Amino acid sequence: MLRSLPASSKAQGESVGTFTFEFDVGSPDRLQFRTVNALVDTGAIFSRVPGSILSELGHQASGREAFELGDGSIVEWDISDVPVRIGDKVRVTTCVWGPEDSMPVLGAVTLEQFLLMVDPTRQEIVPARGFFLMAQHGKKYMAALEKVERTRAYEPKEAIALLKDVAYANFDETVELHIRTGLDTRHADQQLRGTLVLPHGLGKGQRVLVFAEGEGAHLAEQAGADYVGGDDLVKKVEGGFLDFEVALAVKEMMGKVGRLGRVLGPRGLMPNPRTSTVVEAEDLPKAIKDAKQGRVEFRTDRTNLVHVPLGKVGFSEEALLENLSALIEAISRERPSGAKGQYIRSVTLTTTMSPGIKLDIPATLSLTGAAAV
Repeated sequence: MLRSLPASSKAQGESVGTFTFEFDVGSPDRLQFRTVNALVDTGAIFSRVPGSILSELGHQASGREAFELGDGSIVEWDISDVPVRIGDKVRVTTCVWGPEDSMPVLGAVTLEQFLLMVDPTRQEIVPARGFFLMAQHGKKYMAALEKVERTRAYEPKEAIALLKDVAYANFDETVELHIRTGLDTRHADQQLRGTLVLPHGLGKGQRVLVFAEGEGAHLAEQAGADYVGGDDLVKKVEGGFLDFEVALAVKEMMGKVGRLGRVLGPRGLMPNPRTSTVVEAEDLPKAIKDAKQGRVEFRTDRTNLVHVPLGKVGFSEEALLENLSALIEAISRERPSGAKGQYIRSVTLTTTMSPGIKLDIPATLSLTGAAAV
């Protein structure tokens, strides 16, 4: 049965079909959500969220895109893929980083991802009626999509070559690997989590923060850590300092660092022995070197999916293939003890802006000699 979702309020002075509506914006790991009151504008394609909110939730801009406004002018805005919750459903949608004082906007692409549409007469959001619902992608995206056979599963080498061919953004897009697993993360023995250092890194410099004192702090500074400190650094982070991508800590500091769980946990930055981010002081140089080279963490989210960056479009095909092989090997090696049935059910390669390319599972697993189970 179709059920309408009433708008929060009509925006004063706006045209019919423009009103406000509340939805939730999530952190990258979907463990934290924040409610925003957004403008639903039938002329807006993408959703927009103030950059301060996205930053507080732990997001980083994945690129910068040019957009054409209604008056024909061209502007450039940062973008990110952001989890959004409407009702009991969560979808990942492209969001524009808006200015601090900008009104959040719920765009057409996000609505279509939730199979919703606007009823401008009643000023409500309603379930989409009809079968032929199409996302309003741009010409470049649609041209890239035509090069991908949607029903075909590609071998890894062919997929990487195609991925580089269809990438169209005017920045060096991040290459991402998305895996649908057969795990049920509601069970403790089916949790997947691990880290590895990619052979060719991620193609970007990682800012590393280290909680250490005394000799550990000295070693961290010598190894090139960007920020090093003890109580003073804990207080600084507690106060909102988050200008780093990796946080490391020596074991002796964890009693103090532990209180930062609410700040660092939702952003995936909390030091943890399982991810090799809590180490002995003498191991700090290697940990810092690995972090700066391109160590990635992989884990299942609440929907049993794994999303991991793999490098940049500008990498050579050989480098991307070696990074892919290393990542698949690590995920196969860390198969949880309670996994049942087929462990890896689908594998997709994509970039920040381009359409996904489905990989042939046996061919992908054969890169490491792993079995397709």
